[in-house]
Amino acid sequence: MAPQQLQSLEILQASSLELEQRVLQEIAVNPLLELVTPGNEVLESELLPHDERSTREMDAELSAALIEKDENLAEALQGESSADYLDNYVSDLYSSRPDAEAEERRRYFFDSLTSEPTLLDVLEPQIREAAGADEELRDLCLQMVGNLDDAGYLRSSDEELAREFGKTVEQIARAVAVLQSLYPPGLAARSLRECLLLQLEYDNEKGSIAWDIVDRHLEDVARNRLPLIAKEVDADLDEVREAIARIQQLSPRPGQLLVSQSAPVILPDAFIEKNDLGQWTVRLNYEIVPRVVLNDEYLEKLNDASFSTEDKQYIRDKHNAASQLLYAIDQRQSTIGKITEALVVLQREFLEEGTEKMKPLIMATVAEMVGLHEATISRAIANKYVQTPQGLFPFKHFFNTGYTNANDGEEISSRAIKQRLISLINQEDPQKPLSDQALSNCLKKQGLKVARRTIAKYREEENIPAASLRKVH
Repeated sequence: MAPQQLQSLEILQASSLELEQRVLQEIAVNPLLELVTPGNEVLESELLPHDERSTREMDAELSAALIEKDENLAEALQGESSADYLDNYVSDLYSSRPDAEAEERRRYFFDSLTSEPTLLDVLEPQIREAAGADEELRDLCLQMVGNLDDAGYLRSSDEELAREFGKTVEQIARAVAVLQSLYPPGLAARSLRECLLLQLEYDNEKGSIAWDIVDRHLEDVARNRLPLIAKEVDADLDEVREAIARIQQLSPRPGQLLVSQSAPVILPDAFIEKNDLGQWTVRLNYEIVPRVVLNDEYLEKLNDASFSTEDKQYIRDKHNAASQLLYAIDQRQSTIGKITEALVVLQREFLEEGTEKMKPLIMATVAEMVGLHEATISRAIANKYVQTPQGLFPFKHFFNTGYTNANDGEEISSRAIKQRLISLINQEDPQKPLSDQALSNCLKKQGLKVARRTIAKYREEENIPAASLRKVH
């Protein structure tokens, strides 16, 4: 497969950040590409007047190349498909091109994705102070910071570290002691138990009920065996609950307290919203798509008699590569738009009323609707998000299996089933939580036959503990 065809596939599947990085790479090697910056004139890309091929010819070349890798993706770069099925749908895909202010916001977003400080950056001043004048100990500690994982744990044994750094086990033990004395407490632990005990010791709680529970009964805590713990540590249930509440205040991942854990910024690739007339519209988010144009100055050189044949051929080659890139970006956006349009039609009730009204949906249905193969749909929605009146969701959120209600024949998605499970569990008696079988029976009364094993699967997917762990003693 030619590089430009492979590029089209990659751009189709790329997230907005990956697309930004790919465009910057292309600009670095192609002088005919320019990234538009705020304040500069925005020019629409005019590919055909300068390109040696028509759109039909470009389509044919790209489709043929895709067949070489996956014949199912050939339709990914075909022209616009019919939208006759959108009788009451108002398309607004391309009416909101970004202005200079929008470009500035887009640029700010990508520029703000800077690298975070590492554990070494944060711990080095503490290590230098703790090691004092002992330069050998200081250097060993600085080296061993690289062996801490992101959570702050030291997974290697003293013997393994001694072999790695060419030191004695005693020297390694001294360095570990220094690392474990740093703030926040719990660093350089080899296990969760040691991590929590280091934190309790730092707070002068050695010998407390919380200490005894961490030291000998962490597994019992995980299994909600509070009566057994109370008997073993010679305390009543209230004291055990209080001690567990104290343990829950400790950090199981102290290393993450040192490094900024800013939540990843997610911007939608498309918006589904209603206009002033109450009609559903789709709007693509051009603010997160790099704004790239062709540099006309280089194209004018093709008419310059002073330029050699080789130089002109170089310009033609770079122009074709630039045209391929701009065309691939345009096709990417078109594909996302068509998929979003289909979701408006197929998941209208969800958009109006929420998760409980989400319908079962498979990619093959959308693929048939928009005239693409389901493999293309899968690639196009990867790592992409859509903003709806119900919230921001990955495109994959809209695709799920489902059930038919025996009472009224209504089709209900698996996500709606999960929502009903959550509601049932939220309403249960905490001292008598519902088992998976009991939950299955409750859904059966609502006309939904969901097996106990499926209930357990959905519960685990929603990170809901089993009934025995939800029970309040």
